[in-house]
Amino acid sequence: MNKPIQGVFAIIDSFAIKSRNEFYLIGEISDGEIKPKWFVNIPLNKSLNLAVRIKSVEEIDFSNERSRYKLIIVDSDSQSTELLLGLNIGNEPVDITIDGED
Repeated sequence: MNKPIQGVFAIIDSFAIKSRNEFYLIGEISDGEIKPKWFVNIPLNKSLNLAVRIKSVEEIDFSNERSRYKLIIVDSDSQSTELLLGLNIGNEPVDITIDGED
């Protein structure tokens, strides 16, 4: 069953801060909206997504950019962090949904 899509987030890049057990996705909302406690659906392949609960969403600015970006923060233990880093998430759109599994 497909989950209703609340928004599309165009990921520019991703990174982790392991000491905080957090994983970060930088990008822009290209459609809809995004809220904490919703899910970002990271594609593993053409038919399978990894739904990750959003802890918080922050606005960020880069010194040489006029655009304002969003930073999605998710909780991530060491095993999940290694998996997410290994996916090389960046330069791709992902769906935002209200429903998912932790």
